[in-house]
Amino acid sequence: MTDNSDKRFQITTEHSKELPNQFFKKSHELIFSQLALTAREHDMMALFLSRLNREHWTDFLEKRDIHAPQYTFHADVLKEWFGLSSKLLYPTLRSVAERLSSRKVGLANDSAEEFDFIPLFARVKYSKGALTIVPNSELINAYVDYSAGHAQINHHAFRSLKSEHSKRLYTLLSRFKDSGTHLHPQRIESLHALYGLLDEKGKLLKKSYSQNKVFIDRCIKKPIEEMTKCLEVSKDLEFLIDEKSGNLGFAPVMQGRRIVAIEFLYRWKMNDNQAEKLARVELEKETVPDNPMLQLVREAYQIVMVHPLEGNLNEKHLLALQSVEMGIIALPEDIVFDEVFRSKLDQAWG
Repeated sequence: MTDNSDKRFQITTEHSKELPNQFFKKSHELIFSQLALTAREHDMMALFLSRLNREHWTDFLEKRDIHAPQYTFHADVLKEWFGLSSKLLYPTLRSVAERLSSRKVGLANDSAEEFDFIPLFARVKYSKGALTIVPNSELINAYVDYSAGHAQINHHAFRSLKSEHSKRLYTLLSRFKDSGTHLHPQRIESLHALYGLLDEKGKLLKKSYSQNKVFIDRCIKKPIEEMTKCLEVSKDLEFLIDEKSGNLGFAPVMQGRRIVAIEFLYRWKMNDNQAEKLARVELEKETVPDNPMLQLVREAYQIVMVHPLEGNLNEKHLLALQSVEMGIIALPEDIVFDEVFRSKLDQAWG
């Protein structure tokens, strides 16, 4: 699979049958990152993720190769995936690839004066009817570490959706299909980040989204309406009505007269897919080098629980703990943020 002119590990997809029949995977960390994508960019990202496999990164992970793998998709695959004719491939994909190549995954914490913005890809190239994507190796954990959980996303349903907000919400809900998982009410500020509505300074890209009515209408109501009307989605996903507000698919969480959070009301109809469950179990067995942020969470937890024996927490520890609170990384099963931990946290930070 190696081209003599390029020493990268090559993954070439010439026919659609080489892609998964139904699902592509997306890690918990990537789902809960701050990332703004258009609908077409979502589809291109999904195409890349559908071919992604941890085995492709073996040489890189074991330090036998300094290069990230290279993924190439030929014209027949592109036409079917994007629903385009041969003549429309270049003019359509050019602008999509140009924007996607500049996109960054972001995590910022103004109170700690820390931020981390990482480009998604090192390169996106189109030549002779083929699209080539080189992922950024700095995102290795976000791409192939499924130990913290992941979403199995039906790519037929995903590609049927036209709005970027619908694709975003469908992905989020796909993360919580199993009976043992639950999507807790999401604060409005957290949803702003999850929907990619913030700039690199953490400010809203459009002032209109600061109005809850506008944000809920565009990013919650309309996506739910589109998913309800989409046959590919509605055969697996059902939205429930909030008895108090009458809203379809969500309930506002109030603080006085102000909406501070959203609880999504939905039910997956097909939660007995054995193939999907087996794939999920196998993926959860895989290990990759520890996420540095997760290592900081464990370190912070130890410092808090034995305080003052190991000193105080620093800004990086606080950022890691806040990333857990925001849902950006999942809390390990052996760590519990209970009342004892929280009562000691202030002392360790002080």
